[in-house]
Amino acid sequence: MQETWRDVAGDGGIRLRVRDVAGPRGAPSVLLHHGLASSQRIWDLMLTDLARTFRVATFDARGHGRSAKPGSGFGFDHVVADALAVSRSLRLGRPIFVGHSWGAMVGLELAARHPRSVAGAVLVDGGVTSMRTSFATWREAREALAPPHLAGMHIEEFRALIHTFMGAAVPVTPELEAIVLSVMRVAPDGTIRPQLSRASHFKVLRAIWEQDPVGLHARLRVPALAIVAHGSGDDGDAAWEQAKRAAAAALRDARASTRVVWIESIHDVPLQHPAARS
Repeated sequence: MQETWRDVAGDGGIRLRVRDVAGPRGAPSVLLHHGLASSQRIWDLMLTDLARTFRVATFDARGHGRSAKPGSGFGFDHVVADALAVSRSLRLGRPIFVGHSWGAMVGLELAARHPRSVAGAVLVDGGVTSMRTSFATWREAREALAPPHLAGMHIEEFRALIHTFMGAAVPVTPELEAIVLSVMRVAPDGTIRPQLSRASHFKVLRAIWEQDPVGLHARLRVPALAIVAHGSGDDGDAAWEQAKRAAAAALRDARASTRVVWIESIHDVPLQHPAARS
């Protein structure tokens, strides 16, 4: 697999760390966007397989991974513009946009606002439900979804928690550990700090709170596929799964053209099912 790493200027000149994976000559392109507090490394297990058919591009969103850490610009206007900047800089043409979780929400916004920029959108366990259906107020959502306080934890203590994060669904291999550890900065004394600051995390959450997924799906003029995880015993608990099914029903009621398929999986579908195709 031939891959090239480079920096690209996003919206406002923000530095974005990008990976360009070569596919067959003349292959269609795919642009992958990770979720909140994650990194582009979440796609690692899928890249070899995807590169057999597609030219593949991934990047760390602003505030994440190896990209710049601005204090602002986390609304969908800016992050959509970042994705467009990556696509244009790499000359991807009209890629298929694939987003996971928050990345799916970015893809939904991008496809609805700029349909000529993408050939279609694949939304992996995100971009279907509205945060407002689960929380009555932004304050309630903010408190419930606040990131854990991990800054200052020793890396070995964090490494031991990876088994807890994954449960029995995903074997914790050295490759998986590297993917998970990519979301942290490690100090010389071995303590860690999340790549995404707590303040920026809340800014992304606020943008998600304000998003209207059903309205965006109703506007879509390009093909869209929503892959929704269920039944994992993790994010597949009864209340969360019920919210997802209600959201899928709302899309049908709105006569949205998005195709919805279900997969038994934890939320991090790219880690549990890297070879899955729909």
